[in-house]
Amino acid sequence: MSNIAEKKVVTIDLSEHQESKLASITLNKSLKNTIISKEYEILRLKSRIFTKEYDSKNKLINILPFFIDVSFSQIPSEYTLEKEYSLPSGSIVRIYKEPMGVGFIYAIKVPETALNLKMIQKIHDDFMVFQKEGKTDNEHINRWYLSYGILTHILEDDNVLEVNINPPGFMTPMRIIHSEYMECSSNVLASDEYLNSIATRLKTNTGRPLNKAQPQLDGEISFGNIRARVAAIVEPFSVFGTGYSIRKHREKPWTLPLFMKKGMIDPWFSGLMSFCITHGRAFLTAGPRGSGKTALLGSLLLEILPKYRILTIEDTQELPINSYKELGYDLLPLKVRSALLKEGMEMPFDMGLRTSLRLGDSCLIIGEIRSKEAKVLYESMRVGAMANVVAGTIHGDSPYGVYDRVVNDLGVPKGSFKVTDLIVVVNQIKSPTGLSRQRRVLKVTEVRKDWQDEPKFQDLLVYNPQKDILEPTEFLLKGKSVVINDILSRTRGYKNYNDAIEDIKLRAWAKTLHMGVATDPQLEAHYVAKFNMIFANLYEKILPLQSPSHMEKFKQEYMREIKQYLKENPDVSAQESEEVDIDASLDINIEKIEEILETHKKPKSTFSLPFSSKKTNTSQKEESK
Repeated sequence: MSNIAEKKVVTIDLSEHQESKLASITLNKSLKNTIISKEYEILRLKSRIFTKEYDSKNKLINILPFFIDVSFSQIPSEYTLEKEYSLPSGSIVRIYKEPMGVGFIYAIKVPETALNLKMIQKIHDDFMVFQKEGKTDNEHINRWYLSYGILTHILEDDNVLEVNINPPGFMTPMRIIHSEYMECSSNVLASDEYLNSIATRLKTNTGRPLNKAQPQLDGEISFGNIRARVAAIVEPFSVFGTGYSIRKHREKPWTLPLFMKKGMIDPWFSGLMSFCITHGRAFLTAGPRGSGKTALLGSLLLEILPKYRILTIEDTQELPINSYKELGYDLLPLKVRSALLKEGMEMPFDMGLRTSLRLGDSCLIIGEIRSKEAKVLYESMRVGAMANVVAGTIHGDSPYGVYDRVVNDLGVPKGSFKVTDLIVVVNQIKSPTGLSRQRRVLKVTEVRKDWQDEPKFQDLLVYNPQKDILEPTEFLLKGKSVVINDILSRTRGYKNYNDAIEDIKLRAWAKTLHMGVATDPQLEAHYVAKFNMIFANLYEKILPLQSPSHMEKFKQEYMREIKQYLKENPDVSAQESEEVDIDASLDINIEKIEEILETHKKPKSTFSLPFSSKKTNTSQKEESK
């Protein structure tokens, strides 16, 4: 591990020397005498057009073009190659397993390191012109001077979720959060120059300070279709200098079928949340940093039909706004000042929220509730300013934790907190050893209204780690849900509480059908938005809850339209793969849907059957008790 841990680096600038004198692989005598008293693990000889790197035994390990301001560690031969794949930029990624450890190494080889001396000289000539004219067509100069250098390679990797860069430069390898291998060290070591160049770009793009008086800055980097949120820290807050945490945003919105396929949620969650969003409930997705709460909120936003106007308020844009607009959503994004800044050019969050309330009847999506804007939000909700869906994210690991944060930390009156209908708690669950983690929704809880001093909650769905599913509680199944009963009191078309449960089950069935018959690309937002509109139109036309025959007719029509749409609008990547017999696939996956729903029919000791009106002896005994 010594080759990829922290390094002692010595850099000698020889840019005044001729490159021909540095062409030798071995160090000459004069250089050896110069460095004989120095201790180092990497020696860098920096010339005009390239940099040579030697190890502690003066063995040449890297020759890097002049424009590359990072270094690449060598992977020891005893490390085991786990996986290899290519990136659109031409880079090669190799994942290595430590021989005696429990971690993985993310090793990237960029195409720029394969350039010969003649190519590098040509790029240098272009660079000299670029310095005079301020523009260039050279892709390497664009990438390493006008864009984000090594990050433009790493962030093009769909598997990369997060990049952490710790100072000091050239001593600590970048850390990569990988979708498959989780926390990985890397073979990339950034220079101080590289770290400072990112800081300069962030200050220019945001118009915000990053200095000793304000040693923290939240911003965003973007290039092509890539967007990422960046948290930067500098001295004196960061002891060793400039560091970054970079969280990559997904280019397209996450969807409920995608999350179902990954196991983060299940049909019950999809059905319940689709039902509640349709009826304009207010909810918060809560969880710690990196739990996936913003991505989950983005997937639930797709359950709002495009006919409704949506306002989003964020201090740093994390929701993929352009993707929603391309889907036909009437969406107005508002950008406000970060809660970490006392002043700046942007509108303060609370003032931005008050302004949004004057922009007409809309669904309101808050990027993250973390300051005094919470008071404004809850005041407006309490007096009825919000007639549609209101949703946001907040840090908290339990319903009471959310209450404590909103009321005790952010100063929202206790009575105002009652307008929150649902709290969705999402977090990462670990394996017994802690080596692997998975994101899961742990519970969906409603806020009761019959309390004064201490809040009352009741769970509707609770995660069962043994079965890896969300299980409905007796509050949901036995007619005790406050949210559902409130919806029934102001909605036409439901005969009773059981009709609402049937509606939830039907929505769960539709999402499971989509997950079962579609390829991975066909689980994306374009298809979800279209299928939601098909569902709504057929629902209005057939009224499936009127009778079993209406329900059967609805399902057949829905499957027919889904099949037709998938045939007429195949995804490009699906066309390149083997053709799928959609008729056969539907038949097979309908059986799978029944199997999934059947898992919820098993007797529970505390509640009745969610997908059947029949009762088992166990549930009857529990009710009699």
